[in-house]
Amino acid sequence: MISDGAGAGWYAVRRAPLSAHGLEHGLSDVRCGADLVELNHHLEAELRLEKQMWEHAPLRRAS
Repeated sequence: MISDGAGAGWYAVRRAPLSAHGLEHGLSDVRCGADLVELNHHLEAELRLEKQMWEHAPLRRAS
């Protein structure tokens, strides 16, 4: 969810909170930017981190 800040800037909030594992890997529930371009850069970085985390996640076997 993306919203404009109370005083200035913009922020994006995840719809579902992250796990402790995601937080430990540098992901965030909230990202901010002075403008939409800056916020977009931060969100793109967040997506790259998330993709890397999932690519390196250990596989779980179904029981």
